[in-house]
Amino acid sequence: MTHYVVRDDLSFCRVGEHFVFLDIDNDRYFSLPHSMERTLASYLEGNRTPELDIGRLIERRILVDQRSAAIGGRSNTKPAARSAMEAPIPAQKLRLFDLLEVLAIVLRTRLELKLFTLKHVLDGLGAGRRFPVAQITPLAALLEHRLLDAAAIFRHARLYVPVDMRCLLDSIAMAKFLRRRQLHAHIVFGVALDPFSAHCWVQLDDYVLNDTVGNVNSHTPIRVV
Repeated sequence: MTHYVVRDDLSFCRVGEHFVFLDIDNDRYFSLPHSMERTLASYLEGNRTPELDIGRLIERRILVDQRSAAIGGRSNTKPAARSAMEAPIPAQKLRLFDLLEVLAIVLRTRLELKLFTLKHVLDGLGAGRRFPVAQITPLAALLEHRLLDAAAIFRHARLYVPVDMRCLLDSIAMAKFLRRRQLHAHIVFGVALDPFSAHCWVQLDDYVLNDTVGNVNSHTPIRVV
């Protein structure tokens, strides 16, 4: 019997009784009709599901043959418990080099998001090499200091970049800025319903680097890269 899985470029989460999907290859969030939600939930729980109902999910490219799916697990993230924006970090004088670096990264990232799919941009970050956050050991004191310091520099410099702030743009740009310093954090995508809201932020372990704990915890993570 053929075994089907959710295709790799498609992420989903459950918010209450509903599924929400993020398709990074087509740059969109979407939901399913209630009947298809029930079918998907039943199939993922291992229940016997009529082939006709599964066929509708295959036609929508929600499910794909496991043999044709990319190898790799889905990533998870710890609940946010600390925020770099809410931490007592001493103010530092902004260097011209840092300002120009952040300016260049933000402008380049904005251009990439206009020209390419989200999948392409995330793959450029090495997002295809995902791993479960739960496997990360707690932040060592030195790493934590370097991480908070670099995140603070980015946030400070970003205030002077004449481009409107957007969570997607700024989270990808911050991730790039950190990677240039050999600091590898995750970009977390989250959603909320009633009303619908999509958000993303940068996080490592339980530390959020560019948002508050309350704001990110009001969203359910749907993809971690």
